[in-house]
This record gives sequence, C-alpha cells and structure tokens, in this order.
Amino acid sequence: MVVLLKESWCIVSPTLEPRYQICARLHKKQVPDDSGAYYGADIGEERDPPGQIRQTKQLDKAINPLKHTLRTLRRYRIILEYFPFTLKESGVTRELAIVLRDASIAHGKAATSAKFLHPDMSNRNIMFKRNGNGSVEGYLIDWDLSMDLTLAYDQSTGIQPERMGTWQFLAIRLVQPNETGKPLIQDRIDGVESFYHLILWMALRYTAHQLDSATLTHMSHRNFDAMYKDPETGEVDIGTMRRANMKSGDLSDEAKFANGGIREVLLQMRHVLCQRYIDPEDAFGNSKKFEAQRKAAEVKKVEGLKALEDPNWLPNLLNGVLEEEKVDWVTNEARVDHGLGKYPSNP
Repeated sequence: MVVLLKESWCIVSPTLEPRYQICARLHKKQVPDDSGAYYGADIGEERDPPGQIRQTKQLDKAINPLKHTLRTLRRYRIILEYFPFTLKESGVTRELAIVLRDASIAHGKAATSAKFLHPDMSNRNIMFKRNGNGSVEGYLIDWDLSMDLTLAYDQSTGIQPERMGTWQFLAIRLVQPNETGKPLIQDRIDGVESFYHLILWMALRYTAHQLDSATLTHMSHRNFDAMYKDPETGEVDIGTMRRANMKSGDLSDEAKFANGGIREVLLQMRHVLCQRYIDPEDAFGNSKKFEAQRKAAEVKKVEGLKALEDPNWLPNLLNGVLEEEKVDWVTNEARVDHGLGKYPSNP
C-alpha cells in the first residue's frame, strides 16, 4: 500500500469536523470504502500566528453570484492511502459500474452507521485501484466536507451545514427555486440521485452512443451545466431540463447507448428516482377517464419512494445488473472519448 502525507486547508465551521476525525469514525463503524486516511492533526492552535489560520472570500454562485462571505480556514496534515486511477480512467463500462457500486456502498453505510453524509458525488471524488488479478475496487474519497448527521439542522436558523456539491450532479430539488429562499439541506437520497446524474454524465462522455459532438454539447449543457439567474433575487437554478429528462428519460433515449449494461443501469435507476418528481394528479388530473392510470401512478410513486429509503437500494441494483446473465456488458464495452464543443454564449 502506498500512502501520502497531505497538507491542506479545512473550513472551520460548527457543522464540519476535521477530516481525520471523520475518517476515525468511518473506520470505527467499518465503512468499507473510506478514503484510507489513518492519521491526521491540525497544525497549531487558534492563538498561533498567521500561516496556520486564514480567511478567504467565498463566492457562492450556487446561491447568489454577487454575494461574498468570509470563511476561516485551518491548515492540517493527514496521512492517506494513494489511489492511482480516477473514475474516467476505468477501462470498460462494466468496470465503471463496479467502481460506482463500491462507492455507493460507502455512501450508504457512512450515512446510516457512521452518521456522516458525503455531500459531493462527482467524478473527482470517486477513484479506484486495480488488483493483481485485474479486478477493480472503487473508493469514495475527500470526506472533508461531510455533514455530521448527529447534529440537528434547522433550516430556519443560521446553524446550517455548508452547502457543498458539484452543480452538474446535485439532486434536482437542490438546484431549483424553493419557498424558503435558502438552500435546502441535502439528505442521503439526494446523494443517491447524484449517482444517477454522475453515471449519465460519464456514459455520455466516455461510452459509445449515437449523439454527434454538437448535439452532445448542447444537451449536456442544458442538463448538467445550465445556470439561470433570477434578476430580482440574484439566486440561480438549473432550469427545467434536468427535471424533464429525469421524468421522461429523453436524454438517454436520444443518446441510444450502445452498451447494454450501462443502458440497463440508467433505465432501472431512473424509473425509481423519477418518482421524487412525478405528481400523479398533475399528470392525470381528476378526470374519471384517467382514474385507473392515476391510481397506478400513485402506487408506483409510493413504491419508488419506499425503495429509496433502503440504503442498499443502489448497491443491490448495480449488483443485480452486473450479475444478470441476459445483460450484455461486452458489446461496445470499450471506452470512447467524446469531444465537446464550446457552448455558445447568450447574445
């Protein structure tokens, strides 16, 4: 095992614990795929001279692009295991699914057993190593900003967790306007939804499909990158496309993914996760003509939301698709690098 000595800065916040303390709790609860961080400590104390403590301006464009706040940072060192491969370096689509399954196990067990919620399911925070026999093991890394679920968060007060996450992969409800005017507090199921957005993004960028570069650039921007600002409040949101694609599956349908395994994973995940955003009454109204369809949709919604309460839902889904003999993981399994063009700016 190769280990690294990392020196970095951590945010000083009443809702964030130091990385090494988080990892100690993960180890104690036997979270299987934590970052491998074994020892760490702050450098110096609060009274120490400048160099160990500093303040930076925070520009939170996900809340208000014009607002700056001050953050206090503390320097620390930590010893952690070195993982050589990033998510995009997985060789074939089946390896991608295995790595993501392993990361999803860590995400669920950390939240339920160690009571820490990793807030950022992204291509930067999932890595893997390759064993001597060629198999891969995935790891969820960078637990620095994890939410301590033992704290009682109250959205009506100032004591809230730091809003973290990668815009492209955040759950839809977190990047849409809400009645409170404040960012919603992320929960474990939001993280599970983030895995779906991440898998879809990876599939579009690195697996075989039928979208040309121009179409891929346009559709990816609207689903993952778009940011629309309210001219009155300055708050930004993702728009409607991510929600529409989650409910309809249009983006996957248009892409026509060539690998059967990745296609099946996205299909099964979306059919359950979309229930977070489907309202049977909006879809079918109160018309007697559609009463049977509305009732069926209501049952499906209840079943979907109940399934998501199980922290093993995603690992079990991925295991099921990986082990299903009828799913073709071999045809069009090779990595394909799709080039993206520059999305045109608004005139």
